[in-house]
Amino acid sequence: MHVNKTKKIAILGVFAALSTVFTVLGTVISVNTVFFTALAAYLVGYAIFRYGLPAGLMQCVICTLLDAFLNPDKFNFFVYLGFGIYIIFSEFVFQKANKIKDPKKKMRRQLIYNWILFNIIYIPTVLFFENILIREAAFTGSAQKWILLAVGQVGWWIYDKAYREFFRFLRERKLLKK
Repeated sequence: MHVNKTKKIAILGVFAALSTVFTVLGTVISVNTVFFTALAAYLVGYAIFRYGLPAGLMQCVICTLLDAFLNPDKFNFFVYLGFGIYIIFSEFVFQKANKIKDPKKKMRRQLIYNWILFNIIYIPTVLFFENILIREAAFTGSAQKWILLAVGQVGWWIYDKAYREFFRFLRERKLLKK
């Protein structure tokens, strides 16, 4: 029993280190900030799938703190936190709240839940903290906010699709087992 707990803590520690490396890489290679930050957040989803929601929450908190302390770009930890919260709540809804038995219907309903969850996180970010998303304004005023909102919806679709493909990739290679 203690061996399983020790193994779980060790694997979560490796995930935390790998997530931190990804977020710092996203800062160093600035054109790939969102890619590396999203990849780091995918590890939170893997931790949730493998060890449960409390382990995934712990992973997200630890990685956010590590990112805040070690990453030279202090705004990046807000982006990571947003991705991590999105994945935590998405997995919570998928595991606990979405009780539909048919897999196709369950996935369709999950996509609607995920879209609503994304907009709960994203719209206030665009309205009140747009400097987290864009450093230099190409447009000003409400035009920039509308463009950010539209681009964010496309970005969400790509992110969510990539997240599902990430798990499909792990399942095909037998790396994903409970």
